[in-house]
This record gives sequence, C-alpha cells and structure tokens, in this order.
Amino acid sequence: MTKTFPKPGQIAHVRQRRYLVENVITPPATDEATLVHLACLDDDAQGEPLSVLWEHELDARVLEDDGWSLVAEKGFDDPALFAAYLRTLSWNCVTATDPNLFQAPFRAGIRIDAYQLEPLRKALRLPRVNLFIADDVGLGKTIEAGLIARELLLRRRIDRIVVACPPSMLEQWRDEMETRFGLIFQILDRSYVTHMRRERGFSVNPWTTHSRFLVSHRLLIDEAYASGLRDWLGEFAPQSLLILDEAHNAAPSSGIRYAIDSQITRTIRDIAPRFEHRLFLSATPHNGHSNSFAALLEILDPQRFCRGVRVLKGQLDDIMVRRLKSDIRALEGGFPKRTVVQIDIDGLPDDAPELVLAEKLDTYRLEREKRLASETLRKQTAGALVIGGLQKRLLSSVEAFAKTLTVHRKSVERMIEEERKAEEISRARIADLEEMTTGIDLDSTDIEDDPIEDEEQPDQSEIELNERMEKATAASSDASQIEKRLALQYELRLVDDMREIAEAGRYNPDPRINKIVDWIAENMCPELRAEYGTSPKWNDRRVLIFTEYEDTRQYLERCLREAIAHTDKADERIATFTGRTSSQRREEIKHTFNTEPKDHPLRILIATDAAREGLNLQRHCHDLFHFDLPWNPSRLDQRNGRIDRKLQPADEVFCHYFVYLQRPEDRVLEVLVKKAERIREELGSVAKVLEGRIAETIGKEGMRRNSLDELADSIQNETADDRQTIANEELEDARLRQESLKEEVDRLRNRLERSQRHIGITARQFRQTLSMSLQLNDAPGIVEINPNSDREQDTPRTYKFPAANDSLVRDSGWTAALDTLRKRKKRGETFGEWRRRASFRPVVFDDPGKLGENAVQLHLEHRVAQRLLGRFTAQGLIHHDLSKACLTSTTDAIPRVILLGRLALYGPGAARLHEEIVPITARWIDPDRRTGQLTPYGQTGEQTTLNSLQTALDEAGENSISDQVQIRLEASTQADIEDLLPYLESRAAELLKQAETRLAERAEDESQSMIELLEGQRRRIAAAANADDRQMTLNFNPAERRQHEADRRAWERRLAKIESELKSEPSRIAETYTVQAHRIEPLGIVYLWPRTG
Repeated sequence: MTKTFPKPGQIAHVRQRRYLVENVITPPATDEATLVHLACLDDDAQGEPLSVLWEHELDARVLEDDGWSLVAEKGFDDPALFAAYLRTLSWNCVTATDPNLFQAPFRAGIRIDAYQLEPLRKALRLPRVNLFIADDVGLGKTIEAGLIARELLLRRRIDRIVVACPPSMLEQWRDEMETRFGLIFQILDRSYVTHMRRERGFSVNPWTTHSRFLVSHRLLIDEAYASGLRDWLGEFAPQSLLILDEAHNAAPSSGIRYAIDSQITRTIRDIAPRFEHRLFLSATPHNGHSNSFAALLEILDPQRFCRGVRVLKGQLDDIMVRRLKSDIRALEGGFPKRTVVQIDIDGLPDDAPELVLAEKLDTYRLEREKRLASETLRKQTAGALVIGGLQKRLLSSVEAFAKTLTVHRKSVERMIEEERKAEEISRARIADLEEMTTGIDLDSTDIEDDPIEDEEQPDQSEIELNERMEKATAASSDASQIEKRLALQYELRLVDDMREIAEAGRYNPDPRINKIVDWIAENMCPELRAEYGTSPKWNDRRVLIFTEYEDTRQYLERCLREAIAHTDKADERIATFTGRTSSQRREEIKHTFNTEPKDHPLRILIATDAAREGLNLQRHCHDLFHFDLPWNPSRLDQRNGRIDRKLQPADEVFCHYFVYLQRPEDRVLEVLVKKAERIREELGSVAKVLEGRIAETIGKEGMRRNSLDELADSIQNETADDRQTIANEELEDARLRQESLKEEVDRLRNRLERSQRHIGITARQFRQTLSMSLQLNDAPGIVEINPNSDREQDTPRTYKFPAANDSLVRDSGWTAALDTLRKRKKRGETFGEWRRRASFRPVVFDDPGKLGENAVQLHLEHRVAQRLLGRFTAQGLIHHDLSKACLTSTTDAIPRVILLGRLALYGPGAARLHEEIVPITARWIDPDRRTGQLTPYGQTGEQTTLNSLQTALDEAGENSISDQVQIRLEASTQADIEDLLPYLESRAAELLKQAETRLAERAEDESQSMIELLEGQRRRIAAAANADDRQMTLNFNPAERRQHEADRRAWERRLAKIESELKSEPSRIAETYTVQAHRIEPLGIVYLWPRTG
C-alpha cells in the first residue's frame, strides 16, 4: 500500500501517538526515505520532538478520520468515570490568548498568596521572560520562580531549565521543585559527571543527559563544566530557561568609583544570552554602583539595558518585582513579628578572661602599630586585618581566640627569626665594608694620578668605591632590624601573656552558655535543673544557635551536651550544621529539624554561617540565638531570615544576642544590631549599600579602644551617600509603596478568582478523579482517615493512599512515583530495606502551610497524580478504557444531549497556543418522533444544560436508568452525533477565528513594544557615547579606567546589533503566536435523562 506523505502543519499518527508535522525533508535520492520532524500533541507527552524516516514506520499515517465514529462503540461509560476523564482534559486546557489567566498556581502544592502571583503576571506579558524577582528575604522567591517555570512548561514555551545557585542551596531547590511543582531536577556536580562517564563513556557531555539541571555558582565558573553547557546550548537555545539565584553575585563588584567585572560576571555574561528566557533572583540587587546595576540588568535583558548606561525611571516596571517583607506584613499579615532580644551580661570579676583579653589585645594592637608606622600602607593594612581577625575570634569565644592565638604566635616567632637572619646579614655587610675600606684614602692623589688607558671607561677604583658605598648604604638601612626584632620580641611576650590567660579560661563556662542553659531550662526542658538521675523531659520547642567560627561551634556543642547530659534522649537533642557537613547530611538535618517535634527528639541546632543563606528552618522553630555577632549587618539579617520567613506558623519570632556591659567593644556591637534592624525596617534597597559601608568601617581597623565612641557614633549616624542615593533612585522605583501594593494585590486576587473559575478544580473533584484512575488500575480508591474525628482549625483532612498492588508494581515507572509517598530513606539503608520499612504516608489535598514530613500533599503536578491522570489523557492512544459516551440522570424534566469537542491551536514546536472545550447542547428527541435533525439550544438553554451537566457529573453515582432507555439512546448515538457535529465544527471555526485574532493582537502589541524598546535603547546608548565623561573618570584607577573603556566598546557592539534586531525580533515574536495547526478532538457525548423518566 502506498503511504500518503505528510505536509507541514498536518496531524500524523506515529508510534501510537499524534504528532504535529513541523518539517518534511525530501530524500536526496529515490531509494532513500523521507525525513519527517514531528512534535507530539498528546497531553501526556506534549511537545516531545521526534524525527522519523516516514517510509520505514509501521503505523505512520496522516490523520483524516477524527475519531467520532468510535464514540459509544462500547456502550455508555460509568458517569463517575466519564466525569473524571472530562475533568482531567478540562484541567489541562491552556491559552496564550489571555495573559491574565493562570494555571500553575492551581497545579502546585502551595498555599496561594495573591502577592506571589505578580512575577507570574509580568512573565506572561513578556515575549521573552526576562524577569528580575527582587523580593525581600523570606518572601518566597523560589516559589515565585517555580510558578513561572511550571506555567511556561504548561504552555510549551520551555523544554529545558538550568538553575544556578549557591552550593548550600542545591538540595533545597531540588526538594522544593519536586514537592511543590512536580519538577524533577538533576544536580550536576562532580559525582554526577563521573557517574555519567562510567555509564555512557568518557566523551559524553553530561549536560545532554537530562533536561533540567541544578548547578552551583562555583562549578558554573569552572571551564570544565561551563564548556559542556555552552556545547549543549549552542549560540542560542530556543525554549530554554536560566534561573539565577542570588543573582547579585554576578554583578561587577570590585572598584571604588566604578565597578569592575569579576570572573562570575564574565561567565554569566557569556552563558545567559544563550537562554531564551532568564529569571534572576536576589533580595539585594543593587550594590551602589550604577554601572554595576546596569551591567547586571544587561545580562538579564540586553535589549532593554546596556552596561555603563544608567537605568532610567520606569525602565524596571516591566521586568522587576520588588516588595519588602514589612510592606506585605502591613498589608495582609502572614509573616511573624520579629522581636530582637538583647541579653545583658554583667557582674563579671575584673579578671574574667573575656574582659582582660580584650584589654590586652588592644595594647597589643598599639604596639604593632608603632612597629609598622614606618612601613608601607599595604603592610599597615595587613597588620590591621590580623588584629581585626583576632578581635573577631575573641568576641566569638575564648576557645576560638586561644586556638587562633597559637597559630598567630608561630607567625610572630617566624618574623623574629627572619629579623635575626637579617641582622646577621647586616653585620656581615658592615664587617665586609670595614675590610674593603681599609687602606683607602678617599682624598689621596694616588687615585687621581693613576694612568687611564681609555678615557671612555670609568676609573676602576671609582667602580669599587661606588660598590662599597652601595653596601654601606644597605648596611646602614639594615641597622633598624635590631629595633624591629626587639619590638617583635616584646609583642611575643604580650602574645604569651594572652595565651596564658586564654588557655586558663578556655575551659571555664562562658557566661553566654550559662544564659542559654537558663533559657533552655525555662522554655524547653523545665526540669533541667533537677538532680541528675531524674531524666528530665523536653517539650516541643526548638532553638537555632548561630556562631561564626567552627572552633566556637565545637566548644558550644561540648558545653551544651554536658549541660543536658542527664536529660531524656540527650544524645539526640543536638545537631550541628557547618561548611564541612556533607550535602546528604545537611538535607537530613534540615528535614529532621522541620519534622514534628513529637516525631523526633532533636531540639537544638548549632550552625555556623554556612547555614545563613536560603535554608528553610522555620517550620517548628521561632527562637534563634546569635552566640556571636558578625560585623556585617546583612549577615545578621540572613541568619534571622532562617526563621523569619514565609510559612513561619508562629506569630512572633525571637532573635537573641548578647552584650557584655563591662566590655567597651560590645557598645559597638549593640549599636550595630540596632542599626541593622532600623536598616531593615526603613531603608529597603539602600540596605545592602549601607550595610556594606558599616562592615567596611568596622573591618578596616577593627574596634580600637581609643576611638570606640567615635566608631559607634559613625555607625549610628551612617546615612546615605552618593552610592546609596543612586541605589535608591534606580531600584526603589521598582518597589510599590503601600497604597499601590494594595491595589496590585486586589487586582491579583480578582485574576486568581477568575482563573479558578476558568480551571474549575476543587480538592474533592481531584480526589475523586485520582480514585477513579486507581480503580482502572485494579486498586482501591483513596479513603479518608478518621472522617468523624474532630480536627483543629486549618488542619486538612487526611486520606489513605492504597498500598501498591500487582498492577502498579508490574509497571516499573510507578516505583519512583510511589517512593515519593514514603518518608525519607535513612543513610546506609538499601532501597529494598527502605521500601519494606517505610509504608505510604497519609495524603492531603489542601496545604495550610503547616505540613511536615507526616503527610504528602497531592496536587496536579505531583508524580503520583501525573501517573494517575495520565490514564485519562492517554485515552484512545495507549489506554482504551472509555467509550467516551455517558448517560446520567438529572432532576430536570427534559432529556438533553451534549456533544463535546476540544479545540486545540498549536504553534511552533507544538506549543499549545489555545485550548478550550466546545459544547453543543440540544433537547433530545426520540428518533421515532423526530421530524428533523436535533437543533442546538440558544444561549439560555445551553447555559441551563451545562449547569445540569456540571451538577450531574459532580453527583455521579450508580446509573439507575432503565436498560430500555439505555438501549434506545445507544441506538441513537451516531445519528445524534451526525446531527450536532456540523454545529460543533461551525462553533469551533468561530472560536478558532476569535483565538487567532487575539493571538495576532498580542503578537502585534509585543512586536511594537519590542521596536519601541530597541529604539529607546539606541537613543540612550548614543546619548551616553556622546556625553563628555572626562570629569567622571578623572579619579578612576587604572583597573576602573580599563573597565569603563571596555563598557564603551560594548556600546559600539550593541548599537550595531540593535539594527539587526529591529528587523528580526518583531518577526520572531510574531512567529511565536502563529497558528501552525489546529485540531478538533472528539471528547464524547453525554445524555442527561430525567429521574422521573
């Protein structure tokens, strides 16, 4: 039989699936086959590409038959089964005709807050999703990015994603994306690369082995990994998305007056343009350098911004979302009140090591400064940094100071030895000089009277004299070596004095530890002070303790373990999180700390600053202690942000810190904390710049006792300078103030409600649909656990998911999905042991924001839900469970019939541009009494019928309609379809035309916006290039001048590129909205029969 060859835009059946024909390549010779490029149209494999040799495919054919003849071939479906099928297809409908309709929020395992939808709203209005989410710490930037990624995937606008983030955030990103959005990411690290090379050969590019990756910033700037990424992306990869977390790291940062590119800046600038879409995430996007901010924005969106060209008011409106936690809290709550608690330590004896060592360290500082007074500025700066480091260690703990002081002493000894050797060289030079000058009379005429054979050659004795004078000069300059050695020896004695005190005091109880133990006794373990042997019990409260140094962390852990050793399950009460903790152990600790306290004895987590960024530790903890204080306010806020963030169930979080009232340096720390809180509450985007200034002020020389008051006052009175003013002008323009934010949230709520109505999903319908799919897999449905028991307010109903039966186990694809219902695998446990031990957890269908590890929220994109819903989306392709005909009863007195089709419009790459279910309703008349064809209802009658259909399917149960009626309706089905199908096709044609018009309007609007954008950028670059910037660059250092010149050269390149983009970009945008194919798919026919008969 001769095969019909496809044409681009047609629908073809290949390998039991439906595909859009994208391209047909005629064979170069008659004996060769036709190459056909396809994109899948089926719901469960939407957009997947396939290339085939048409003549060699067994079942390849162009689809002419639309499938209506198969409807009702097997009789009527169970109404509950048909309802599940119809709902599933309805939930999967998407459209690009209306950017205000959201789908992702209703397909995710999140509690939807309206303010979090603003990034999604802006993203759907951009032809290329180049968006900067600059929300405050703890507002949920990860969730906002996940919503955008999921929506773009649903609309087939992306097919591969790369998330770049700090190393400590990799596991959390992977967990959030999987549990919240059903997105499976692969962490690309050394172990994965090694695994892939062993499995597929050393030459494999690991980036080609998956479609969604997580990679650390550190590896991204490693050429060994970046080169493979470039090869995978090519010059430009359509339908690709880059999510750059902590994006401020990619901004040029060094330089005093003009920011200079770093290695990560250059790397991201090279990689980012290869992605079609880009999401940048950072709570601190502006560092005070205008050129740095512009350079970062250029990496995000080069068609809107250009490095070195200042960002103008209004330019950020379309591409940046910026809200502060204080603004959201004031508007709609949902975030805890942060209370900063100062714990005063007073009444220490005068010889307390914390007091004596601080005084002696200041004396030591003064002695070092005397010795270095004549040295270069570089040496003086290095010396100040050494003292600053010692001071930070001392303020952290005597233990950390003692250990550092031991290392420092060796450095001083080494310096003394170097000075001793220099003295020996100096003495040798002096002795040599005395020997060489013996017998030489510099006034002797003998030297002058010596004959000179060549007057062009200098006198040999003059050469010798010059050499001797040089050596004498060197010897005299080395004479100061003795003074240096003596000064160093005195410094060594001071170091030894401090070491002696520190060694004696390092094992004594630190007053701060006593305060923490008192707090534990009062708030966590009431019987802690009871006599040993009573095994005091703990309540459910948890606490997080931060310290800057590992030595202090070890000391703190040792002391606390001793203090609680006699309590119940003491060995399991404390965990630690450091930079050396393995990624697997980190995740284990994080999940344990977030587990219900009644299910795990862990109560105290001691962490170094390795845990200060991004980690969610708020689920069961609202108390935090700063055992020591970082000198950078932003680090302090990052620590507090581990518990002061979205989904913190407590109304108030407490952040404690210590102040030694008898130690003068603590006055500065007290001011620092209070200033940090004021910055957070008042200054918005200026905070990062101001915090950097404060950290620089303290870090430059540490805290000198003779100027502590001045230092405290300078921190207290620190105000905006030029850099802060620039940050405020350029960034705060993107931040909506209270009234505007309220209006925005109200608009988002309206759009959310409209989207909810459009999608029409409820938790009950979702659960019923999954249960019907389970029954098709010969498994029992999902049943509620203790349906009659009392539940706490906002606590969701829990359900039992059936144990895996033979039909599920036989399908290997189910194994990984079902594993997500189990509790986490323990370290060292085999998969077999884990599956035997860990049964399925209860499931819920609503997220109150308080879920722990004891239940799993099922949502539309959960892996288990996707497997179950796939049974319906693959009907007529892989599965053939349904007849696609339904008979159900209603309270209406009139028999009615509804013919259902689905109109689908496809763009390039089978991207779903628009889908909607098309109904045609009519009063059913028995063919024996029918005088003509069935006639569709008008608008009123149709709406009444659709309302009856919705009610009937929601209440679907056993069909009680008589067999006689069923036989009559089955016999009438094909005639009824023939009567109503022309009307359905006519309406679909109208809807197609309307959708194409709306898509064309979007294409025109966005194309015109792009033209205006490019022309505006061209004007701004030209103005900047023509401006006289000699005054600005007058005080630039050489590195800053080179960077500025490089930016000017970039303007020239950008101007040239704008001309070509003005021609290519509008057409590219229009193409994304071009309908390449459409299809009317038969969904089925439904009869509504009166219960009265």
